[in-house]
Amino acid sequence: MKNDSLNKLGGLCSILVGALYVLVGITYTLLPAEQRVGGDPGAFYRSFAEGATVLTIYYWVFALGAVVALGALPAITESVRSLNEGWARWTSNLAYLGFAVTAIDFFRTLALQPDRAAAFVAGDASTQAALTAPGFAAGLDVNGWLGFGGVGLWVLVTSYLAMRSKVWPSPLAYVGVAVGVLYWLVVVGLVTDNGALLRIVAGLGGVVAAPIWYIWIGLRLRKAAPMAAGPM
Repeated sequence: MKNDSLNKLGGLCSILVGALYVLVGITYTLLPAEQRVGGDPGAFYRSFAEGATVLTIYYWVFALGAVVALGALPAITESVRSLNEGWARWTSNLAYLGFAVTAIDFFRTLALQPDRAAAFVAGDASTQAALTAPGFAAGLDVNGWLGFGGVGLWVLVTSYLAMRSKVWPSPLAYVGVAVGVLYWLVVVGLVTDNGALLRIVAGLGGVVAAPIWYIWIGLRLRKAAPMAAGPM
């Protein structure tokens, strides 16, 4: 019964994560150029003050997706834990931290960003300089090392273990490896301020690969069928 309830809840959460990832990818691609990562901070605040409906939806979806992912993570990890408990536990802990930090950062941004934009538009030169100073609006996970890097490592390890021991269909494991790589490409894009790379990853990862991976796993978990074999 314990495994059944874990699989059913984890499966539902995983399916929801996949659906929310689609919205993340779509909303990011719809954002005005001024509101995407790597743009001019002043132009961002002015654009935000003029209209931020899509960006606000993006923030909400990302925050809720991270919260829901915390419900999917235990069941997904359990499905491969016996294959290599050390790697499964360590990388899942990184993923817990990554999803939690992501949720905190986006909820914090939702609360603070409207006031920052209003203050910038109404402020004098010194106020605007302070609001656009490097690092002023930075979150807890500036370049996504935890939210994307830590989660990406968990996805890579989980998918590799499943692929090596053939406890998942091979296409599902291969998609997982691709998703893990795409998570890390987000880190590269954030570190290098590469907006073009982030748009590509948002399309391939957010709209295609990640939803397929999470929803596919979610459907398998919802069947409450054991997905793991014995130790390697």
